[in-house]
Amino acid sequence: MRKRTEILQHGATAYYGNRRFLMLATSFVLDRGSSPYRRLSASLMLACGEPFRLEVGDALTLTTRAALVSPKVRRRRTVALDSRLAIFDIPMGSPEYAALEPTLQEQQVLSLELERFVSLLPTLEKGFATTLSCAEVDGLFESAVYTVTGRRPPARQVDARVARAIDLIDEVPLDQVRLTWLAKRLSLSPSRLRHLFQTETGCSVTHYARWAAVWKAASLWTRGVPLTEIAHEVGFYDLAHLDHAFVEAFGVSPSVIIDPSRITLVRCP
Repeated sequence: MRKRTEILQHGATAYYGNRRFLMLATSFVLDRGSSPYRRLSASLMLACGEPFRLEVGDALTLTTRAALVSPKVRRRRTVALDSRLAIFDIPMGSPEYAALEPTLQEQQVLSLELERFVSLLPTLEKGFATTLSCAEVDGLFESAVYTVTGRRPPARQVDARVARAIDLIDEVPLDQVRLTWLAKRLSLSPSRLRHLFQTETGCSVTHYARWAAVWKAASLWTRGVPLTEIAHEVGFYDLAHLDHAFVEAFGVSPSVIIDPSRITLVRCP
């Protein structure tokens, strides 16, 4: 098994819901140099304290206080010591990502000036001292996207058939999701649904289903269900498969996220 190192210092808070999350961590280290991972989301990273270092792709290293990382980029290392780091996770298919996509284009990572985000800093600093309200988190996402792009996230307009496919995926465990089953329910051919889904969401049905299953697992954390039971309930073969999918979504293993001594979870519907 390839080595994976992850360190999430005490005092971190993660606000999650609506298939997005905002994590605030005084220090954060993720070392995946021997086994880089890819995510179906963009990441906007802002350091209120010391600069952080990113290693992505094959050989790109960047030290900065503000950066935007594209989806599907191979992520190797993040080293943020005493950075008071804010990580905005912005999934493909979301209104926020639709606004950011023209800025990202084919870029792997964009280094930005932290001064551009000065209006966000008081709320972020407040988040390192106390728990933010969900309204404040929503405001941070909207302001962050506007600061990068100069435009508000558009109202999401997804093809009705894809929207129905997403609803169906959300209703069943991962191991019951099949392209042929979805296509039949939607009166489409599998090839037509595959193309339509990819065009509308930016990912395949399989990838979306795995991603949705991770978020279903996230919704069970506060109910105190053991991780093994969670894995089976949401349709993963075993805990190892949930762990792998979880890292794809969040960059760290579930054992890190659900440890209350290391991170506080706040659900924002």
